[in-house]
This record gives sequence, structure tokens and C-alpha cells, in this order.
Amino acid sequence: MREKIVLLILCSLVVGQFEPERLCFRKGEEAVEPCACADSQNIDKLNNDVIYEKVQKLLKKDFFRFYKVNMDKTCPFWADDRQCGTSQCGIAFCDDEVPAGLRKPTSVNVRECETKQGAKKEEEFDPMDRSLEEKEKKQLNDMDQHDDGLEDKFCEIDDEESADMHYVDLSKNPERYTGYAGKSPQRVWKSIYEENCFKPDPKFDKNFLTNPNNFGMCLEKRVFYRLISGLHSAITISIAAYNYKPPPPSLGKFGAQIQQGTWFRNTEMFAGRFGTKWSWEGPQRLRNVYFVYLLELRALQKAKPYLLNELFYTGNEKEDQETRRAVEELLEAIDSYENHFDESDMFTGVEAQARELREEFRSHFVNISRIMDCVECDKCRLWGKVQTHGMGTALKILFSDLPHSHYKHDLSKFQLTRNEVVALLQSFGRYSSSIQEVANFRSDMFPQAEGSEFQRKNSEKLEL
Repeated sequence: MREKIVLLILCSLVVGQFEPERLCFRKGEEAVEPCACADSQNIDKLNNDVIYEKVQKLLKKDFFRFYKVNMDKTCPFWADDRQCGTSQCGIAFCDDEVPAGLRKPTSVNVRECETKQGAKKEEEFDPMDRSLEEKEKKQLNDMDQHDDGLEDKFCEIDDEESADMHYVDLSKNPERYTGYAGKSPQRVWKSIYEENCFKPDPKFDKNFLTNPNNFGMCLEKRVFYRLISGLHSAITISIAAYNYKPPPPSLGKFGAQIQQGTWFRNTEMFAGRFGTKWSWEGPQRLRNVYFVYLLELRALQKAKPYLLNELFYTGNEKEDQETRRAVEELLEAIDSYENHFDESDMFTGVEAQARELREEFRSHFVNISRIMDCVECDKCRLWGKVQTHGMGTALKILFSDLPHSHYKHDLSKFQLTRNEVVALLQSFGRYSSSIQEVANFRSDMFPQAEGSEFQRKNSEKLEL
């Protein structure tokens, strides 16, 4: 009874992230707007009933579990000591656990094939090559050289063959509360908002740095702001959903070894961050999570011709077949949605100005990806790198067929590295999980209201 009273008081004090009779969200004319949960185009229903389980099953597959990353890059903007101060910050590399097919160089794998005489020999092949003819290989080499010019790269890409790159099993290092707080994360987010975000005209908002928003910006700059706000908000939702309460200090050092802390859902934190109690911008920040979800959803739909031809090679034939089927099922579900993000509205008008704006957009996002190397908590830095890499890959896909792009309108020539594919799906998985958690928090806060059909689902019980 006491918990119900607390929730009722909480709901009465903190409102705004949900509107009466419109507790779900759908795509609006430009961004995301509230809607009734019975609305056929509501994003909550699409994700929680159709997409979520498919994504979570897919991310458990070996191809998507292992992400290759350089965790030792120094911060390019200020000196840092890489000390988080809690046991929850650490991660572990798993190079020896990675399937043999992934440990081989990404550009070359070896397989046995039959010669005309029946003898077996080793043949080099590229899992992403798919038996291309010499003419097509030359085109891809040309595009690789073009990529070196960075025109279509929206984040800093590490050399996957570097000795500094190591595999991390993302399924064993989930994003959650780590205790990382204080000046370090504040400096990271301040740098992101202050130095790398487009700023509105001062005549519209003189207090942008203390209360970031997208008022007074053009469409492209509003999109950029929503991306960063959505990333920030999704991380906040993960921390609120998987919050940690340490053991009582009265137990002392030895007592803490016996009694572990507890993980819990911090509904008060969620309500405070995304309601109007702390900032009038709270509800909009929540909607920006849905905005990034729609943007990455559209990128996956647009990359469908490419992904359907991917082998998702790990060396385990049965596993690889299951992965391909799971990808097909996910892409079919994405295709069934009718209200996708429309990237064609961006970077239009006079070509010279559009190219300049697009390059400014791209270079700002590259800087965001570089700032992730300034995060002192290992686990936070890992997921910051994964999610910005995934978002950057989504942007690369969405804007690769612009008139001034090397790829033109022929997506069959589009190329992604394995790490880009993994990052994109892992990033999309984080936003999918965030929207699922929004449903859980909504059920906690409004147990009798519309939308209560979104009951908490135990993802651990999903069948592989």
C-alpha cells in the first residue's frame, strides 16, 4: 500500500512526459508526438509487440555479440586519468572466445574448395565480397579510396586489424548504472552540447548552454540536436532501469563482501528526468529517444538490399543460417511499418550550401565520436563508442545516396564493415530496449491508465 501511495504522489508531482489519454508516441510531421496507445502507428506498439524480441534474439547471436574496439585511445581534448572508482566500471576482453571465422582478418578468410581434379585446396575469400567479378572489385576498390576522404563517414573509424583492437562480448557487459558521476561525465556532456552541437541564433535563446534545446534552428540542426539528446536520454533510461543500491555502510568493508548491493528500477529518477519537475525540456528529451529509434529503423530498412546479401559469417554454418533468418525476419517486420523517418527532406536546396551544411553536420558528429574516448569509466566508454558508431553508421546509410555522394543511388555498391553492422544493430537494440523500459516505467506510474497493457517482459525467458 505504501508503494502505491508513493507512486500516486510521484505522478501528481511530476507530470509532462505522458499526456492524459495519450501515453504513447508516434511520428509527427517532423519529430515525435504523443498519441493514444490504440493508435495503429504508435511506435511503442511497433517496438514492444513486433520488433523488440526479434532484435534481442538477434543480438545474442555470435556475429552481433562480439564488437572489436580500441579502449586505450587517449582523450584528444583534455588529459584524463581513466579512473571510475567503482567495481561496475570494468570490462573484460574476450579475444580467445571469439569464433574462428571472426578472428581471421576481416578482408580475407580461408576455406577449402574442390578443384576440377577433385583435390582440395585453400582459397581466399572475403565474406563481404560475395564472389564479385574483377570489374566490380575495381569499383569497390575505388569506393574504398573514396571512403578515405571521409565524405561518407560520420564517426571516427579505427583500423580493425590494429593490434590495439580487442573483442568485447557485449552480452556480458550490459549498459547499466556504474556509479560513474561527478565532474568527468559532466565535462563530457558539456563538451558534446557546448562545443559540438549546432547552436541556435542567440536572439532566440541566450541560455542554450544551461538549457539545451532546438528552438531557432534549421531542420538539419534540429535533427542533430535530437540525435544527441536521444543518445543522452537513452543512457539515462538504462541507468534508471538498472540502478544500483550499495549495501548499508554500517556493515563495513567485510560486511559488504557478504551482503551484495541490489539492482532496482529507479522510477523516481525516470519521472524526474523526463517530467517537468527538473526542466521544461524533460518530456521532449524522452521523445528524442523515439526519434533516434525511427532514424535507425529507417537506416535498417534502407540497407535491406545489402543486409539480405550478407553472409554473417562466423564459421559456424548452423549459427550463421539462423542469424540470416533472424535478420530477414527483423527486416520484414521493419518493412511492415508505414510511417518511417524521411531523410529526403534534409540537405536540400542550393547544392553548394547543402554540401557545406552536410559536411558541417558530419564533422560535428565525428567530434562526438572522438569525445567518447574521454569517458573515464570503461563500460560507459565502451557503450558510448558502440552507440555513436551505430548512429554514425545509420547516418552513413541514410545520406549515402545524395546527388553529390560517390555511391549515387545504387545501394548495391554500398559497403559496410562487420563492425559497422554490429554497431548499428547494437545501437538500435539499445533504443529498442529503452522504449520497452518506457513501457515498464509507464506501467509503474500509471497502473490503471491507458497503456497498462504494456506489462514488463522478462527478456531472460526469450527462447533463442
